[in-house]
Amino acid sequence: MNTSRSFDQAADNYDKTRPLPGVTADLGIQALLDAAGPGTRILEVGAGTGRISIPLLERGADLIGCDLSAKMLRRQREKYPSARLAQADAALLPFPSDHFDALITVHVLHLIGPWREALREFKRVLKTGGVHLNVRTYESVGTSIRGNMRDHWRGWLESQGVSTNHPGAQNGEAVWTELGTLGAHLKEVEVVRFPHTYTLRDELERYASRVFSDTWSVEESLYQSSLEDLRTWTLRVYGDLDKKHADTSRFVFDAAHFES
Repeated sequence: MNTSRSFDQAADNYDKTRPLPGVTADLGIQALLDAAGPGTRILEVGAGTGRISIPLLERGADLIGCDLSAKMLRRQREKYPSARLAQADAALLPFPSDHFDALITVHVLHLIGPWREALREFKRVLKTGGVHLNVRTYESVGTSIRGNMRDHWRGWLESQGVSTNHPGAQNGEAVWTELGTLGAHLKEVEVVRFPHTYTLRDELERYASRVFSDTWSVEESLYQSSLEDLRTWTLRVYGDLDKKHADTSRFVFDAAHFES
């Protein structure tokens, strides 16, 4: 049984809920091209609707995208008809060994149930000297109110006996450790920091619309109770829901080079 999380149900609104800020669309995409190297053959695993792969293609990248979700890939095809795409399981890639110079993943390893097997597949399809670029496009720097809200929401559900853990890698440290056992040489590359402005009402509405994948498996009546608790807690701790807040986020990626 495939334990990875498909984004079929998010295909129609994914682009609206996870935009790529302009500063990262420029500096971040170019940094990925630079890290992959000129004239390289690239695979993006978890390419989805093309949030990252289309900007890369528009800049001339030789790129193939794959994803577990056929609906997400269909949306990418509608936006960029010439994209080369394959529906595929990250832990069983339909590509030959020693084929790609670079492989990109963006916010996906936490969604892949057999993520360790997937990392081995990544190494298999990469050429000797190839690089796996694992990207976080909007990682918070320091403490954020959004992060505190997420922690409270998860804590409340856990108090009701419901786990919101993702099916895949639970943290970056686990991924780094596993890549190290595969012989990868690892380096973190921070490209840019940028402000993320929002209101608490905006964030509560994002929970209500269930745009986060860890909300999808929670039973409806319990989910509504969790929303009521989150709203009450947010008002008590932070007050005005319409006040503007700004967190610092960063576009960053881990570069794992496989030299053998």
